[in-house]
Amino acid sequence: MTRETQPEILRSVRVGRCQIAYLKFLLEAHEGLATPTTRDGEPDVVDLIVAPDFEADLDELLTALAEEITVERVAPPERSPL
Repeated sequence: MTRETQPEILRSVRVGRCQIAYLKFLLEAHEGLATPTTRDGEPDVVDLIVAPDFEADLDELLTALAEEITVERVAPPERSPL
């Protein structure tokens, strides 16, 4: 039996540099929701790698987070940061 792998989904957000740790903390609290990585040359942009099954959950978390801090959705990179 082979297991099909679904491609990862990339979401990218711009947050204040002082809020990156908070974003990472929230993602760790929601175990396995997304893997964050900062983008070279753009220290305020965080690329989020998410499994298709968790895409809606991540979008919901980002929407709720935008009520607390400034979260700007930006275009994801052309290729995966990993």
